[in-house]
Amino acid sequence: MQIIDCFGPPKARGHAHGEMLRDQIRDALEAWENATMAALGVCAPKNMDAYCAKFIADTTLIERARAATPSLYAEMAGIAEGADQPLERIAAYNLMDEQWWYDAPAESPPPGCSLIAAPIAGGHVLAQNMDLPEHMTGSQVALRLAGPDMPQTVVLSAAGLIGLTGANDAGLAIGVNTLLMLHHARNGLPVAFAMRHALAAMDGADAQARLAGVGHASGQHYAMVTQRGIRSVECSATSCVPYPVPDDGILLHTNHPLISDEIDGAAQARLDSAGFNKSSTTRLEWLKNQRERCR
Repeated sequence: MQIIDCFGPPKARGHAHGEMLRDQIRDALEAWENATMAALGVCAPKNMDAYCAKFIADTTLIERARAATPSLYAEMAGIAEGADQPLERIAAYNLMDEQWWYDAPAESPPPGCSLIAAPIAGGHVLAQNMDLPEHMTGSQVALRLAGPDMPQTVVLSAAGLIGLTGANDAGLAIGVNTLLMLHHARNGLPVAFAMRHALAAMDGADAQARLAGVGHASGQHYAMVTQRGIRSVECSATSCVPYPVPDDGILLHTNHPLISDEIDGAAQARLDSAGFNKSSTTRLEWLKNQRERCR
């Protein structure tokens, strides 16, 4: 995996990302275009630029990101500039979770992941896998970020994306699980921007407050881990509900809600039909069984 250093003001960070990964971003966008057009079939627009323009026009997701997280919007604009790509393409590409509820066909598998946070000697550890769409294979990168508006941060990402998960030098790490059966909103803050917004916090309490203070575009679980403890919230378009860490101090989470009841019935039925919910519950039970074996 490539490690890319992106330091300075927001747009400069993005420009460095885009310029150093220009070829990888071009290839990633081409693979995304092929996957999107093939999935939409006869419903596909005439070209990808038309698709991106419609995606952005049909929602206010990017407007919300620009208003709520202007530094992250500037960083994204810098990526587009450095990569010599249209801003609308990079913007739409950064709406990975949102694309699923916007127009992905019912049979398209959403991303999934399993997460563990646990106490260790002297602190806590956070671990997760990140199942990205197949078209992102080979574009994974680690971004080392720093600037006047944020602590030094390492972010797991893919070429052209502002981030997926990460940790900062204030001792905060954030992991995520998509919860696509929760209510979404076309005027909410997209997941990538919400995660990075929280990751700019200096402690877990601030990170949780940041997540609670924004309206979310997509259902998502966020685990916030510091030396002092573990925090967990399940966020939808209508709520951001804390999930209490079990008494043994070990947080396990996959891709179905453990506390939120803000369920979108149509999305739940779609995920049931695709076998996604069964996969999520099976993975969580496996993690629980392993926890019992290790006691």
